[in-house]
Amino acid sequence: MLNKRIAMLLAVLLFSTALFGCNPDGSGEDVQKEIQKTEPSSMETAPVLDYEVPVVLPGILVNRIGYEAVSYKTAVVRGSSLPTYFRIVNAGTGEVVYTGSLEQHGYDNQTKEYNSYGDFSALTEEGVYYMECDILGRSYPFEIRRTMYADLMEEAIALLNNKREGLTGADVLDVCQCVSALLLSYELFTHVYEGQTSEGKEPPLIVLIRSYAEWLIAVQDVETGAVMDGEELLWEETAWLSAVLAKFSYTYQKYDSVYATVCLQASDKAWKYLTEKEQQETEDNSCKEAGFYAAAELYRATGRNGYHSVVISLGKDIIPDADSVALVFGTLTYASTKRNVNMDLCAGLMKELLDEAERIAECAQEDVFATGSSLEEESLEEILWDMVVVSTVDYIITNHEYATLIENHLHYLAGTNETAVCYLCPDGESGTADIGKSCMSTAEYIMMLSEILSHEQEE
Repeated sequence: MLNKRIAMLLAVLLFSTALFGCNPDGSGEDVQKEIQKTEPSSMETAPVLDYEVPVVLPGILVNRIGYEAVSYKTAVVRGSSLPTYFRIVNAGTGEVVYTGSLEQHGYDNQTKEYNSYGDFSALTEEGVYYMECDILGRSYPFEIRRTMYADLMEEAIALLNNKREGLTGADVLDVCQCVSALLLSYELFTHVYEGQTSEGKEPPLIVLIRSYAEWLIAVQDVETGAVMDGEELLWEETAWLSAVLAKFSYTYQKYDSVYATVCLQASDKAWKYLTEKEQQETEDNSCKEAGFYAAAELYRATGRNGYHSVVISLGKDIIPDADSVALVFGTLTYASTKRNVNMDLCAGLMKELLDEAERIAECAQEDVFATGSSLEEESLEEILWDMVVVSTVDYIITNHEYATLIENHLHYLAGTNETAVCYLCPDGESGTADIGKSCMSTAEYIMMLSEILSHEQEE
């Protein structure tokens, strides 16, 4: 498009020069005057440059944040013609520190490109590097660091600490989902969070979650314990709040039993108001699923049969769905409780999670990025939720394939993707990465990191 416009512009200029500027007798001046007389007065004097510059994507795709020193490190290489070898270059000195062969993956009929992999897992020295190939040029720079994942976890927790200050009443659902994901991550991978903390002290994640619990209690209506919008009861938000405070109470008992009881009482108060206003409950599935989640958490925390009856009653009418956030959290809590449970209900709900994780893993086998999720087909939020499901299933059945799948998704979100965009890198305007713009997405990212770190500690 750009070349055509330039060619047309040159043609017009040459034609104008021949017509108006090259007559020895100056007769062209009269023609110019006549042309000027007929020109519309609204003619723009400034050039209009409305062409689109084509986006040029790099041929070498890397994790733009970087890689853990002792980890599986690969880059995706793509192009109409590919070289045989790649080089890893020290960005500071220009020294080639590693050379390897590209491993061919295949040909993409849609993009008309070949795809290959460059594996440089053997390079473990810390530093800043870039990959270089003949024909394709250089990749974005990336870092290799011994504590990369632990450092990213610390940064993400700090980000959530900062977001705590700007919360409003409109953030209740986002906060509840965020805290639920953080508590699930802590329950599954406790050793990751407590490994660097002195015995008896609260890990930074738990300190963070308590601050969010305090905010949720402050949001409750003093008389009813519900979440209100003026005189209107927000049913779904109230159910979520009840679930989260009960969940936190269960986890926080070992750190501060007094405050854990305060949270449980606040949860129970919200739930009782919901049951009193039961006739106002919408038929929307999201409310039923939130109610199921709250009842499951209260049953685990208290053991009261009344809560269990609600779990069973709602569970019979709910269609298992791995994309339902409230239903997944409620299912995992109900299945993990040490009290009596309905095994048929547990089995049906858990099978849905296992099937979803297997589906994602199967898709990854043919995917050039080895992820099984694609930003061309799914939103960032959907991909992050997929990783919560896979992380949970990996904890249940401990599958090395799932662990690799989650780490591949981390690389994917950090730049090894179709457009080479880093969703983990802060942007120039807000200073916040895409993945950190909501509390929930940040919590899901933290869960991915905790799952990866849990395997590191086992090795």
